[in-house]
Amino acid sequence: MDKCYDATRHGGGKVMGGYRLYFMDRFSGHIDHRRDFVADSDAHAVEIATGWFAGNPMELWSGGTKLERWEAEALTPLITATSAPHGE
Repeated sequence: MDKCYDATRHGGGKVMGGYRLYFMDRFSGHIDHRRDFVADSDAHAVEIATGWFAGNPMELWSGGTKLERWEAEALTPLITATSAPHGE
């Protein structure tokens, strides 16, 4: 197993799990980049990852298990000069 994903001892010998958060491209669905981090539990990992949500899809993984997926927020349409009502 790759050591960067092994559980890590932190503080008083408590084992912390390694997590991978994949940031996805909203249009292609491909992985844009990844952030690796440790957390005390799956619930804590979800809480941490939620803080990094910026509107694009994300997936949180622990080993081979997908824990959570965040879907893309809807895009707000741009208002252009050609779409604005005339004379106002």
